[in-house]
Order: sequence, then C-alpha cells, then structure tokens
Amino acid sequence: MSDAKKTPVETDVLIVGAGPAGMAAAIALRRSAPEGAKPRVVVLDKGRSPGSHVLSGAIIDPSGFEGLLSPEEIGKLPVEAHVCKESFRMLFGPRKSLKVPWVPPLMHSRGFPVGSLTKIAAYLCSIAEKEGAEIYTGYAVTELIEENGRIVGARTGEKGVGKDGKPKSNHLPQEEIRAAVTVLAEGGCGILTGKLAEAKGLGGVRRQTYALAIKELIEVPAGTQTAGEVMHTFGYPSADGTYGGGFVYHVSETQVMAGYVYSLDYRRPETDPHLLFRRFKASAAVQKHIAGGKTAAYGAKVIPEGGYYSALKPYFPGCVIVGDAAGLLDSLRIKGVHIALQSGRAAARAILAELKDGRGLETYPELLERTRGWKEIKRVRNVRASFRHGTIPGIIGAGMAWATCGAFPFWRLRGFEKPDSAEMEPLKPGAIEKEAAGAPPASPLSPDRLTDVFMSGTIHDEDQPCHLKILDPAKCAECRGRYGAPCTRFCPAEVYRLEEGRLQIDFSNCLHCKTCKIKCPLENIDWTFPQGGDGPRYTRM
Repeated sequence: MSDAKKTPVETDVLIVGAGPAGMAAAIALRRSAPEGAKPRVVVLDKGRSPGSHVLSGAIIDPSGFEGLLSPEEIGKLPVEAHVCKESFRMLFGPRKSLKVPWVPPLMHSRGFPVGSLTKIAAYLCSIAEKEGAEIYTGYAVTELIEENGRIVGARTGEKGVGKDGKPKSNHLPQEEIRAAVTVLAEGGCGILTGKLAEAKGLGGVRRQTYALAIKELIEVPAGTQTAGEVMHTFGYPSADGTYGGGFVYHVSETQVMAGYVYSLDYRRPETDPHLLFRRFKASAAVQKHIAGGKTAAYGAKVIPEGGYYSALKPYFPGCVIVGDAAGLLDSLRIKGVHIALQSGRAAARAILAELKDGRGLETYPELLERTRGWKEIKRVRNVRASFRHGTIPGIIGAGMAWATCGAFPFWRLRGFEKPDSAEMEPLKPGAIEKEAAGAPPASPLSPDRLTDVFMSGTIHDEDQPCHLKILDPAKCAECRGRYGAPCTRFCPAEVYRLEEGRLQIDFSNCLHCKTCKIKCPLENIDWTFPQGGDGPRYTRM
C-alpha cells in the first residue's frame, strides 16, 4: 500500500471495516464468483490487527455462518464452549432477584457458540485472505469519494502528523483507493456512514437510538464454574423507563464475560454507566458467577438499538451498507452478528451482479429483506419503543410481539423523535453526589475506569492532533451549568475530566465507542479519526 501515495489503488471492491459483516462480504465475493472472474477485494480496517477493534457479547446465532463457511470451518471456530444452561433474571436490587420461569423460544440460545468475537473476526479474516482478499490493517478511511452522484472509492487518513499539524519524519500522506463498489462495514455509529446517510437522505423512518455496552473478561478459579452457562438480567441497576440489562457468559471453565448494556436515551445527567456496570457485578446474582475472580480485559462499544424502523436505506450508487453500520440488530435479543453475516452475503450477491452488468447493486435492499435476520428485525419492530413507557410495558410489548409474530401492535409506536442527546434533563442539586454514593470499592474484580482502560490495551500516539473536537468552548460552560458536564460520567474511558473548572480531554484513553458524539446534550463534540492503528487492542473480547 505504501507505493499508492502517488497513484491511486484500483480495485473492484473496497470494504471499509474488517468485522463480521465486512468479512462475510469479502469471503462471499471471492467464493461465489466463477474462476477467472473473481473480483479484486481490498479491505481496510483502522485497528492495528484483525479483530482488534471488534467487540461483542458474544453468543452467536450460528445461522449466519450457513452458506458462508463450510461445516469444517464452522467446526473450527475459535470457541471453547456452547450454551448448555441459560437463565433470565429480574434484579430488584443488589441482593434480590427473581428467575423468570418461562422465556419465549425465540430468546433461547442453547447450543449456540459463546466466546470472543475478537477471535472470531480474526478467524474470518484468515479465511478471507486464503480466498484471495487483501486485508490491510492500521488504515483509517476518513473520506468517501463521490463523482457524478456515485461513490467511486475512498481516501485514508494521514499518518505521522504532529500535534502542531505538521508532518513528522514518519509522515505518510493520504492514500486514494478507487473502487467500482464500496462497502461500508464500520459498525455502530460509523462516521463515514453517518455523513453519507445525512447528506443523501438514507435515514430510517425513525431516528436511530443507541446503547452503550461495557464488558469485562474475568478470570475465575478453575473448578468453580461451568463452561457454557449464561445468564441475562434486567431491572436493577437500570432506571425504570431506560432500556438496560446485563449478561454473564461462561466462555470457558476459567473465563467469564460480564457485560452491561445501557440505552443512551436516558434522561438523568448524573448517570454513570461504568458505575452501573460495577453495581451490576456487585449484585448477589452476578457474584455467584464471578466470586474469587479478577478482571483481565475490558472494552466498550455502542449498539444501534432502534431496529427495523431505524435501519438505514442500505444502498447508494456505488456503495452498500452492511451490519451494525446500517442499524441491523435484533433489538429484543440484542443480537446482530448473524444478521451482519447475512447482510454481507446479500451485499456480495448484489455486488457480483453489479460488476457483471452494472445494474445489480440496487437489488441489495431486496436481497437483504429476504434474509432470515431481516425478518427477525421486522418481527420485533416495536419492541424497543415499547420500553420507553417502562419495564413492565416493555415486557408486555415483547411478549405480544412474540405471540403475534410481530403483527401486534398494528401501528408504528411513537419513539425516538428526538436524538439521544436531546433526551437529557437539567441536573438536580445533589444528584451527582447521590448517584456516586455507595459505589463498590475498587478491587481486582471491580476496577475503576482508568484501570479498565489499561486492560483494554488502548494506545494512541499522543503527538498527534486530538481527534475529539469541541465545536464551541462556550457551550461547554453552558453544559457544565445546566447538566454538570455529563461527558465526565458517560464516557467509559475517562477521556473527559474537569480540572479547576475546565474540561480536559485525554484522547489517548479513547475506546472509539463514540458515546460522546451521541450523548453530548448540546451536540458539541465531534468524533474524528485518530491515525490508523491507534485505539483499543482487543485480543480476546
């Protein structure tokens, strides 16, 4: 790639992002094309290595691998356990919980593989490379190229630029990649995807809403737990009316994944999702799974929860959008990996037709709607909105969706008329102190945020321009007065902190979750790309 700084790289297909959706497209493109007519596929990912920016639960619905991988390849997925025991619990407080006696079949996951999506993404990358796809990591794609109403490729960001904006001795200029088709597989709240959707009117009929997912890998003593046991929770410590819940997955006999998901349409500015996560872990129901252990790895990401009505129009001339970038998530099961894989396969089919006769790309939306994953999204299209009215109405809405195969209610529920940033209410006196009271003491099993960030492996070259832009400093003062600087609490990496009344930004801590871009109540933070290769370095998340 280094020789491309003067002459653009020419390829048939450019895929931005090496997560499950992008890799499914790459594999399907190379495997489905006839010999002698296989397209050149170039994949660019901003992570340092394959999978290093990929994060999920993850219990994976294996239907996504059907038709994409061979049975032998599926059998070699890097997982140590399959779900053998599952439970759903409602938490009423730190000590009380109730096991749900009956769970709808569509929520069951017995037999599904459970493990690290980081490892699975890297495995898919290895298969794609064997098929002939070219995968280049450490390249942040920062700009799409549009000519005559069509996307014709993209440009990468510069590397080796100092804080002063001047090139350093290791400077690498932008590189230009020209492609017949560009696939956006950036994941949730993708920057390129968002700009394209806004400029070209690709938004869904309802605004997208997001949740912040925080996760740790906890090492537990051997012989104390059962690999494949999983638990999902709802209720405490979420506020009523806020969609939130936790999970505990035993991915091996000595490793447990614990995570907490909290919707970003919450109203109270004193809310601290990382503190909620620590309270979740300290509850009696969770402690029985992780007692005696210690946290070994950490990560965070945002999840597009809006579902069917919030999904983007996934096609623009010369470009398709796949996976989380398009908002393709089952908002009841909070599962999207299998849907991402299916969308990548559907995109590949449309792309091959496009490369053959120049008119196939526009069939992608129809091909996507034929997938099993899309039908699942449609079935639960009103579930997420029903939780806006409280936990119990949400549970009733979920049950009705299951019982009627998504037919009831017959209308589109209202919700998400405002962006998540606009949902925040003014701070009440003493609310921050009250929220912080009773926080679990820091320990190897309950690290503070900075300790967690260290365990994410996050690294940024600090001699570069800050990629987190405060658009109007005056608005920061207004935000502190009205909301109490909520960025110092909602960021899961302690990027933002107050020092003598002034906001300081430690961009080197950034986990690339983009919560700040989504939740800043005055929409005063712009998340731009750091140099490629920077950010979290997940290896087993």
